[in-house]
Amino acid sequence: MKPQDTTQGQIGPAEDDLLQIEMLIAQRADELWLHSGGAGGTDLMHWMQAEREVFESYLGSGRPAAALAARA
Repeated sequence: MKPQDTTQGQIGPAEDDLLQIEMLIAQRADELWLHSGGAGGTDLMHWMQAEREVFESYLGSGRPAAALAARA
């Protein structure tokens, strides 16, 4: 008999943090895009800048993503 996978469809703490970080990056990238006037063709540039900012804040704070989201 094959063991059941009890984790299917569930999100663990690490995955939850990653989802929160990705949402923070998306939100920041959108803010950067709007601040720049919404010009087309700048999505990658804004996404990469947002990644840098969020990861620097996340890694430098020593706190989980939920704490970062509360600051946003």
